[in-house]
Amino acid sequence: MAPSLLSCPDEVIDHIAKLLPNVRAARETCKRLNRIASPYLFPVLYISCHQLDLDVFRTVAKNPLLIGGVRELVIDDTTLPVSIPDWPTYQKVLSLPDCSELERAASQHWSDLPDCDEPREHWELFDSVLKGHHENRLARADYHALKQALPHLKRLRSLVLTNRTANDSIDDDFREGAQSLESSSPTFKFWRRFDSKRDEPVSFAPRCDWVPTGRGLRNKMPIYGMDWLDDRLTDDITPCGVPNTLAGSPAFKELVSKRFFNKEINGRQDLTDWESFLYERAERLERVSTHKLFILAREARVLHLALLVLEDETMQSQLTESRVDASCDMLNIDWSPGLAITLFAKQSPFPTRLAKGFSATNITKFNLTLGSGLPLDVGVGERLRAIFASMPQLEELFFEPHDIHHFSAIPTEKTFPRLRKITFNCGLMRLEQLFKFLRSHGATLKSLVVEHCKIVLEPENEPQDMLPMLISELRSLHRDGALKLENGLVSELFHGAVPLTYCAKLYGFRDEYSVTWDYKGNGVWDQREEADSEDDLDI
Repeated sequence: MAPSLLSCPDEVIDHIAKLLPNVRAARETCKRLNRIASPYLFPVLYISCHQLDLDVFRTVAKNPLLIGGVRELVIDDTTLPVSIPDWPTYQKVLSLPDCSELERAASQHWSDLPDCDEPREHWELFDSVLKGHHENRLARADYHALKQALPHLKRLRSLVLTNRTANDSIDDDFREGAQSLESSSPTFKFWRRFDSKRDEPVSFAPRCDWVPTGRGLRNKMPIYGMDWLDDRLTDDITPCGVPNTLAGSPAFKELVSKRFFNKEINGRQDLTDWESFLYERAERLERVSTHKLFILAREARVLHLALLVLEDETMQSQLTESRVDASCDMLNIDWSPGLAITLFAKQSPFPTRLAKGFSATNITKFNLTLGSGLPLDVGVGERLRAIFASMPQLEELFFEPHDIHHFSAIPTEKTFPRLRKITFNCGLMRLEQLFKFLRSHGATLKSLVVEHCKIVLEPENEPQDMLPMLISELRSLHRDGALKLENGLVSELFHGAVPLTYCAKLYGFRDEYSVTWDYKGNGVWDQREEADSEDDLDI
């Protein structure tokens, strides 16, 4: 008689279960395989305020076999407009001008087809995801569910923050990470499944714009709260952000009252800080193009959930990776992907808590993407430096800071003794600081990527000397035995007199800066042929 799989020890079956393409089917065969295979059913678990995501999270959390296998937790910060509560409003917003996607969605061809009810179907999808979302948000249901589940996440190793939208995978083809071809939340799978069967993309996919929202507000503390949400489609906003449509009274009506108007006539001297903020916000919204009204902005909520994990003593002994998977779906060319830089401003309560949380963990992989957002106070780099300095076990680093100098945040006086792989992307950089960093980490560094960066020139340097100088120094470091790379890439560096402000990863530089150098080993760097310059390098 042929030996049965079930005659093998549990350890052997466990290794087989890892490789099965359909773990769900294996669980249904018998109790023993159910016990062994269940931990592989949810290696990545999502949590958000979307009702479907919360339901799945709670179901997994109640089952020790399922939650015991979770290795990566993704905090999805996406939300939906409070300002579109019903079908008539949805129709009205679809008809707004100056937004090509919405114009297509409301175009005449649908009305030409008597049997076509796609706009109504789009609304039904939107409404099904909207139901319960803002009630969960204001009740902080995701926060409480995560807090309750933490003791059971015994194999958790990776913490991911994301604001990627359902549109990101279409345009940017994310193959890995959160909300990608590799992994998606239940809500996003549901949305994309519907979207894939339609001729036009469904409008108002869940999103969250991580952009500064407190312009004109001297006291920034309201924007650092959990309930803050700036829905640009509505004038109704309170110190806690846009209220739920079923809760909260309008604050904006007072501002258009005669009393407020009289204050404004008197030079706005009598306005409170909050009234001034609301007045300036209303003025800006009157002037912006229509597509910028679809911004759903908040900065801090995702960090409240992240700190719940980072400040948990048990989690601190388990976590080895932290990552920001930022959306590239930008509604403004002046914006860049990543966490709002204002989270590290002077009034922010987060830098100290983040540094303390990371110092107690064993983080070996750190991926940080920061969005643009001028003006910045001079202390942002220092506060970031404290966070980096708190991770002595770091082995892999991806840093994309945009409007910040890489080495104002990364401490050049400190060595990460285990650092093997580093990627500098989309930020400001001085070459001398880069060379100093490479010399101090040459003993361990095996992979180096420098892409889409804006090189700040020293007064004595000419722009045309920058790239040859960089490649020459990398070759020299190898000859001197100070750098022994196995993989490397230098690509698309801007080295003009005035650094650009937009995200080069999204929009690129001019053709003369589209130069790529590949590392071939043994200190050899070769310039890639122009025809191959857009190929990806897998390192």
